[in-house]
Amino acid sequence: MLRISVMTRDDTSFASRLAEEERWAHREADFQRLLNFEPKGCFIARKDGKPTGMVTTTSYGDYAFLGCLIVKREARRQGVGRALMEAAIKYLSGRGVRTIELDGLFPAVDLYRKLGFKDKYLCLLFRGKGEVRRAVTTTYEPQMAESIVRFDGEMTGLNRERVVRRFLEDFQDSVFVIGDNRISAYAVPKPRPGGFFTVGPFIARNGEVAEALLHAIMNKYQGKPLALGIPEGNRPGVDLPLKNGFVHLPPSLRMYLGERRDYHQHVYGIIAPEKG
Repeated sequence: MLRISVMTRDDTSFASRLAEEERWAHREADFQRLLNFEPKGCFIARKDGKPTGMVTTTSYGDYAFLGCLIVKREARRQGVGRALMEAAIKYLSGRGVRTIELDGLFPAVDLYRKLGFKDKYLCLLFRGKGEVRRAVTTTYEPQMAESIVRFDGEMTGLNRERVVRRFLEDFQDSVFVIGDNRISAYAVPKPRPGGFFTVGPFIARNGEVAEALLHAIMNKYQGKPLALGIPEGNRPGVDLPLKNGFVHLPPSLRMYLGERRDYHQHVYGIIAPEKG
C-alpha cells in the first residue's frame, strides 16, 4: 500500500541517502534547510511502510519551485513519482501558488508533461575552476542583507526574502557583493560534497558587473572546482562561464505549471536545482 506523508526531520537521513544513491550533491543539512523553508511542503512516499521516494517544494509567495523528486529504483514505474508530485502540487495550490516551476531531468520529463507542466527553456550547467583573476568587490557585512534582499526582488520580481536571508546567514563568510548602498551584483558560493562549490544565487544588473563578480569568486577559490546553473534565455549569462574557461555539463529542462513568468534576465546562477 502506498502512502504519502509530510517529511519530518526524522526523514532527512533517508532523503540524503536517497540523493547519494543518485549521486546528487545534497547533504542532510540541505534537507533540514528545505524543511525550515517549507515544513509542510516536503513529502515522503512509503510503500508497505518502507520509505521509497521524496519530493520537496519551496514557495515564494504565489510562485514556487519543486525539486528533489527521487524514487528508489526498485519502486519506479509503480505510480510513486506521480503520487508525490500530485501531493506537492495540491499543497502549493492550497497556498495560493499560481506558478510552479522545476528543473526536470530528462528521464522524468514525460511524467511532468502528463501532469500539465510545459517546457520553458534549458537550464544550462557549467563546471570550471578557480584561478587568478583581478577584481574588486565590496566586503560583505551582515547589515547589507536588507539591501541585497531588495536588490534580489528588484531583479527577479519574486519575493525570495526568507531564502536569500537564510543563505546570507548560513554562508556569510563566502558572500560576494558589488556595491554598498546600491547593490549591482551578489553571489553566494556554497561548498558541496566532493570538494566543489556551487555559485548561487548569483544575481547581477548586467553582464559586465557579473563578470567582475565571477572573477572575484574565481580568484578566491583558485584551484577549486566551481559549478553554475544558468537559464538558457540569459545570453550574457550563458556566454560568461564559457569566456572564462568553464565547460558544459548535461542540462536540465526548466518547466512550469500555471502562469508563465520570465525573470531570468538577471540570473547568472540559480540558487539550486530544487529551489530555482
